[in-house]
Amino acid sequence: MRCTKKAGLTLVAAAGAAVLLGAAGGVEPSNKFSWGENIGWMNWADDDSGMGVMVMPDHMSGLIWCENVGHLNAGNGSGPYANTNGTNFGINIAGDGTLSGYAWGENIGWVNFSTSSLGADRARLDTGAGRLRGYAWGENVGWINLNDATHFVGINPACAGNANGDNIVNVDDLNIVLSQWATSVTPCTGGDINGTGFVDVDDLNEVLSNWNNACP
Repeated sequence: MRCTKKAGLTLVAAAGAAVLLGAAGGVEPSNKFSWGENIGWMNWADDDSGMGVMVMPDHMSGLIWCENVGHLNAGNGSGPYANTNGTNFGINIAGDGTLSGYAWGENIGWVNFSTSSLGADRARLDTGAGRLRGYAWGENVGWINLNDATHFVGINPACAGNANGDNIVNVDDLNIVLSQWATSVTPCTGGDINGTGFVDVDDLNEVLSNWNNACP
Protein backbone atom coordinates (compact mmCIF):
# COMPACT_ATOMS: atom_id res chain seq x y z
CA MET A 1 0.00 0.00 0.00
CA ARG A 2 1.03 3.63 -0.36
CA CYS A 3 0.67 6.57 1.98
CA THR A 4 -0.32 9.93 0.58
CA LYS A 5 0.52 12.76 2.92
CA LYS A 6 -0.44 16.37 3.32
CA ALA A 7 -0.45 18.60 6.34
CA GLY A 8 -3.18 17.28 8.60
CA LEU A 9 -4.95 14.09 7.62
CA THR A 10 -2.90 11.26 6.12
CA LEU A 11 -4.56 8.68 3.92
CA VAL A 12 -3.26 5.31 2.82
CA ALA A 13 -4.09 3.68 -0.49
CA ALA A 14 -3.85 -0.06 -1.05
CA ALA A 15 -3.81 -1.52 -4.54
CA GLY A 16 -6.98 -3.43 -3.82
CA ALA A 17 -8.70 -0.36 -2.40
CA ALA A 18 -7.93 2.12 -5.15
CA VAL A 19 -11.59 3.01 -5.56
CA LEU A 20 -11.82 3.86 -1.89
CA LEU A 21 -8.63 5.76 -1.17
CA GLY A 22 -6.48 5.87 -4.29
CA ALA A 23 -7.34 9.47 -5.07
CA ALA A 24 -7.27 10.69 -1.50
CA GLY A 25 -4.71 12.85 0.25
CA GLY A 26 -4.87 15.35 3.09
CA VAL A 27 -7.55 17.46 4.67
CA GLU A 28 -8.22 20.68 2.80
CA PRO A 29 -7.04 23.54 5.05
CA SER A 30 -10.38 25.30 4.67
CA ASN A 31 -12.45 22.11 5.05
CA LYS A 32 -11.38 20.22 8.15
CA PHE A 33 -14.35 20.59 10.49
CA SER A 34 -17.42 18.63 11.47
CA TRP A 35 -20.12 19.97 13.79
CA GLY A 36 -21.67 18.56 16.94
CA GLU A 37 -25.02 20.06 17.85
CA ASN A 38 -24.11 20.12 21.53
CA ILE A 39 -20.30 20.32 21.42
CA GLY A 40 -19.44 22.70 18.60
CA TRP A 41 -16.64 22.41 16.05
CA MET A 42 -14.54 19.27 15.67
CA ASN A 43 -11.12 19.65 13.98
CA TRP A 44 -9.98 16.46 12.20
CA ALA A 45 -6.71 17.85 10.85
CA ASP A 46 -4.85 19.20 13.86
CA ASP A 47 -5.57 19.13 17.55
CA ASP A 48 -4.09 21.36 20.23
CA SER A 49 -0.76 19.50 20.01
CA GLY A 50 -0.55 19.48 16.21
CA MET A 51 -1.76 15.91 15.79
CA GLY A 52 -4.76 14.76 13.77
CA VAL A 53 -6.44 11.73 12.24
CA MET A 54 -4.93 9.09 9.96
CA VAL A 55 -7.16 7.19 7.52
CA MET A 56 -6.06 3.70 6.52
CA PRO A 57 -7.79 1.48 3.91
CA ASP A 58 -10.06 -0.10 6.53
CA HIS A 59 -9.83 2.04 9.66
CA MET A 60 -8.93 5.40 11.19
CA SER A 61 -6.65 6.35 14.03
CA GLY A 62 -5.60 9.45 15.92
CA LEU A 63 -7.30 12.37 17.62
CA ILE A 64 -10.07 14.78 16.70
CA TRP A 65 -9.96 18.07 18.61
CA CYS A 66 -13.30 19.35 19.87
CA GLU A 67 -13.12 22.97 20.93
CA ASN A 68 -15.49 22.59 23.88
CA VAL A 69 -14.95 19.02 25.10
CA GLY A 70 -11.35 18.07 24.29
CA HIS A 71 -10.11 15.08 22.34
CA LEU A 72 -12.14 12.42 20.55
CA ASN A 73 -10.06 9.27 19.99
CA ALA A 74 -10.69 7.64 16.59
CA GLY A 75 -8.57 4.57 17.41
CA ASN A 76 -5.01 3.56 18.23
CA GLY A 77 -4.04 2.34 14.75
CA SER A 78 -4.38 -1.41 15.36
CA GLY A 79 -7.58 -1.66 13.30
CA PRO A 80 -9.81 -2.80 11.93
CA TYR A 81 -11.26 -2.72 15.42
CA ALA A 82 -13.50 -5.30 17.08
CA ASN A 83 -15.23 -2.58 19.12
CA THR A 84 -16.10 -5.02 21.89
CA ASN A 85 -14.51 -3.18 24.82
CA GLY A 86 -12.55 -0.12 25.84
CA THR A 87 -9.22 -1.43 24.56
CA ASN A 88 -10.06 -2.30 20.94
CA PHE A 89 -12.34 0.53 19.82
CA GLY A 90 -12.09 2.79 16.79
CA ILE A 91 -13.63 3.86 13.48
CA ASN A 92 -13.65 1.24 10.71
CA ILE A 93 -14.10 1.81 6.97
CA ALA A 94 -15.95 -0.72 4.78
CA GLY A 95 -15.15 -1.30 1.11
CA ASP A 96 -17.94 1.04 0.02
CA GLY A 97 -16.75 3.80 2.34
CA THR A 98 -19.35 3.18 5.08
CA LEU A 99 -18.00 4.00 8.54
CA SER A 100 -18.64 1.92 11.65
CA GLY A 101 -17.36 1.48 15.18
CA TYR A 102 -16.81 3.93 18.01
CA ALA A 103 -14.70 6.92 18.94
CA TRP A 104 -14.13 7.83 22.59
CA GLY A 105 -14.10 11.22 24.25
CA GLU A 106 -12.94 11.38 27.84
CA ASN A 107 -15.48 14.10 28.54
CA ILE A 108 -18.38 12.91 26.36
CA GLY A 109 -18.19 9.10 26.20
CA TRP A 110 -18.81 7.03 23.07
CA VAL A 111 -19.58 8.38 19.61
CA ASN A 112 -21.13 5.74 17.34
CA PHE A 113 -20.23 5.79 13.64
CA SER A 114 -22.31 2.67 12.90
CA THR A 115 -25.27 4.55 11.48
CA SER A 116 -26.14 2.39 8.44
CA SER A 117 -29.79 2.51 9.51
CA LEU A 118 -29.82 6.09 8.24
CA GLY A 119 -29.33 4.89 4.66
CA ALA A 120 -27.94 7.67 2.48
CA ASP A 121 -27.28 9.73 5.63
CA ARG A 122 -25.05 7.09 7.22
CA ALA A 123 -21.54 8.11 8.24
CA ARG A 124 -19.29 7.40 5.27
CA LEU A 125 -16.29 8.39 3.17
CA ASP A 126 -17.55 9.76 -0.15
CA THR A 127 -14.57 9.29 -2.47
CA GLY A 128 -16.34 10.80 -5.47
CA ALA A 129 -16.79 14.11 -3.64
CA GLY A 130 -13.55 13.78 -1.67
CA ARG A 131 -15.13 14.27 1.76
CA LEU A 132 -16.82 12.65 4.76
CA ARG A 133 -20.62 12.57 4.80
CA GLY A 134 -23.54 11.55 6.98
CA TYR A 135 -24.07 11.56 10.73
CA ALA A 136 -22.59 9.89 13.80
CA TRP A 137 -24.35 9.61 17.17
CA GLY A 138 -22.93 10.54 20.55
CA GLU A 139 -24.63 8.82 23.46
CA ASN A 140 -24.28 11.92 25.61
CA VAL A 141 -24.05 14.70 23.03
CA GLY A 142 -26.42 13.85 20.20
CA TRP A 143 -25.76 14.03 16.46
CA ILE A 144 -22.37 14.74 14.87
CA ASN A 145 -22.90 16.33 11.45
CA LEU A 146 -20.51 15.29 8.64
CA ASN A 147 -23.03 16.26 6.00
CA ASP A 148 -22.99 20.04 5.96
CA ALA A 149 -22.54 21.62 2.53
CA THR A 150 -20.37 24.46 3.84
CA HIS A 151 -18.40 23.04 6.77
CA PHE A 152 -17.10 19.51 6.24
CA VAL A 153 -14.03 17.26 6.34
CA GLY A 154 -12.68 17.50 2.79
CA ILE A 155 -9.92 15.47 1.16
CA ASN A 156 -7.22 16.88 -1.15
CA PRO A 157 -5.65 14.93 -4.06
CA ALA A 158 -2.83 12.55 -3.28
CA CYS A 159 0.84 13.50 -3.20
CA ALA A 160 2.78 10.28 -3.73
CA GLY A 161 6.35 10.24 -2.43
CA ASN A 162 5.84 13.32 -0.25
CA ALA A 163 7.09 12.44 3.22
CA ASN A 164 6.73 15.80 4.94
CA GLY A 165 3.37 17.01 3.61
CA ASP A 166 4.65 20.16 1.88
CA ASN A 167 3.18 19.13 -1.50
CA ILE A 168 6.45 18.73 -3.41
CA VAL A 169 8.79 15.73 -3.61
CA ASN A 170 12.39 16.85 -3.20
CA VAL A 171 15.56 16.54 -1.16
CA ASP A 172 13.69 17.18 2.09
CA ASP A 173 11.66 14.01 1.59
CA LEU A 174 14.79 12.09 0.60
CA ASN A 175 16.55 13.21 3.78
CA ILE A 176 13.63 12.04 5.92
CA VAL A 177 13.79 8.58 4.38
CA LEU A 178 17.57 8.35 4.74
CA SER A 179 17.55 9.63 8.34
CA GLN A 180 15.14 6.84 9.32
CA TRP A 181 16.66 4.16 7.09
CA ALA A 182 16.08 0.56 8.22
CA THR A 183 14.02 1.58 11.25
CA SER A 184 10.48 0.75 12.31
CA VAL A 185 8.10 3.70 12.61
CA THR A 186 4.39 4.27 12.98
CA PRO A 187 2.89 3.42 9.56
CA CYS A 188 2.67 6.41 7.24
CA THR A 189 4.77 8.69 9.40
CA GLY A 190 8.20 10.10 8.67
CA GLY A 191 10.03 8.18 5.97
CA ASP A 192 7.47 5.38 5.71
CA ILE A 193 5.99 6.28 2.33
CA ASN A 194 4.30 2.96 1.58
CA GLY A 195 2.65 2.29 4.95
CA THR A 196 4.53 -0.85 5.96
CA GLY A 197 5.84 0.64 9.20
CA PHE A 198 9.45 0.07 8.06
CA VAL A 199 11.65 2.51 6.13
CA ASP A 200 13.54 0.75 3.34
CA VAL A 201 14.33 0.72 -0.38
CA ASP A 202 10.65 0.68 -1.33
CA ASP A 203 10.14 4.04 0.36
CA LEU A 204 13.29 5.39 -1.29
CA ASN A 205 12.03 4.29 -4.71
CA GLU A 206 8.69 5.99 -4.04
CA VAL A 207 10.47 9.29 -3.45
CA LEU A 208 12.79 8.94 -6.44
CA SER A 209 10.05 7.90 -8.85
CA ASN A 210 8.09 11.05 -7.95
CA TRP A 211 11.09 13.38 -7.79
CA ASN A 212 10.27 17.07 -8.23
CA ASN A 213 6.55 16.35 -8.57
CA ALA A 214 4.37 19.11 -7.15
CA CYS A 215 0.89 18.44 -5.79
CA PRO A 216 -2.20 20.68 -5.86
